[in-house]
Amino acid sequence: MIPRLAQRTRFAAVALIATAVLGLTACTGGATGTSGGDVATLDKGLSGSIDDAVASAMELSGSSEAVVGVWSGDDAYVRGFGDGVDGSTRIRGAQATQPVMCALLLDLVEDGTVKLGRAVEKDLERQSGIEGITYGQLCDMRSGLADYKDGFADIFVNNPTRPWPEQELIAQGLTRSPLSWPGLDVHISDTNALVLSRAIHVKTGDDMSELLKNRVFGPAGMGSSYFPAPTSTTADDALSGLAYPSSGGKPVCDAGPAEKLEVSPSMLGGAGGTVTTVTDLKNFYARYLDGAFGGEAGKQVTETIPVKNPERDEEGNPTSEVDTESGDQWGFGVEKVGPLYGRSGAITGTLTAAYHDPESDFSVVVALNNSSAGAGFAKSLAFQIAALSSEAGAAPEIPWTVDYQAERLRNAAVCQ
Repeated sequence: MIPRLAQRTRFAAVALIATAVLGLTACTGGATGTSGGDVATLDKGLSGSIDDAVASAMELSGSSEAVVGVWSGDDAYVRGFGDGVDGSTRIRGAQATQPVMCALLLDLVEDGTVKLGRAVEKDLERQSGIEGITYGQLCDMRSGLADYKDGFADIFVNNPTRPWPEQELIAQGLTRSPLSWPGLDVHISDTNALVLSRAIHVKTGDDMSELLKNRVFGPAGMGSSYFPAPTSTTADDALSGLAYPSSGGKPVCDAGPAEKLEVSPSMLGGAGGTVTTVTDLKNFYARYLDGAFGGEAGKQVTETIPVKNPERDEEGNPTSEVDTESGDQWGFGVEKVGPLYGRSGAITGTLTAAYHDPESDFSVVVALNNSSAGAGFAKSLAFQIAALSSEAGAAPEIPWTVDYQAERLRNAAVCQ
């Protein structure tokens, strides 16, 4: 155990060293070679700007390690930040990996194992509270299931190795379900993926790690990814997680960040337990959004509806208009913001965001090793890098500015 003062000194020193190194790299135009899993074929000026953005995000989030990947056509910039970290370092993907469950569902639909319109209760016969919910609704977020994580934030951070039975987490979500207008309204909730994971396991009788390995990770070119056993608390060759202690769902800054080297993946399970790399995530999203899973059913992945729900009358008919052209949209397991599809997520010790534009083939994936700033922080960093890339002509037109996302990052900073 690291004494608190020594721990603070160590983390502060790492952050200062990382910032200094990144500042020097940016001033000299970015990395010119490769190291381990690093790749550097993007424009050097853009690479330097990305380095600056990552350095600032690391400082604002209290992170000592990070991995970033940016792909534009045949060019890429993949780099690790921190001692012993490179572009091939594994990350706990959290909700950024949640769509692999929807890819698995689509694969099972294609071979006839299950149908999207099948009622989940037919396979989870002993589970109450899921009446009328279909498999498809678990990915399009119209099941009406509430998120299970409310009230668990402190436990997840302060006792990260605690094992969580899937049924316990599902039951927690069901206590506040159903939400408004199941089958119609969108409610983004991790309980959907937990129910989906359990239903697929019961339906097939197969282990989830093998199902994902054979049906998703292999076909998507995710050679470094795996779905850990719920009892496994370590992640092979992964970022060294950090987090501030939590009280009332907020970081306790005076305590300083603590190492979270052992984390139970069962706190997310099918909602984001996958261990992966930034390149594997890029490969997955490119394949998934191109309709590689599910045959004809896979074409609906990029068909979106507004996340904001309309007002409805007693029969569920909309009584207010919702802008279907702008604002956040939801597809099949993924959100769409501007031209980018993807997800961001958090698990104790790690933040991850992964976004891809299937039209231009632009991708950005980021991971930071302090989870206290929340998933939205990683999302803002990914969007800031997308805006930088757009300005440099390496990404499609982005409907937000670099400065806007920089301000969001500053507002989300922890313990500053």
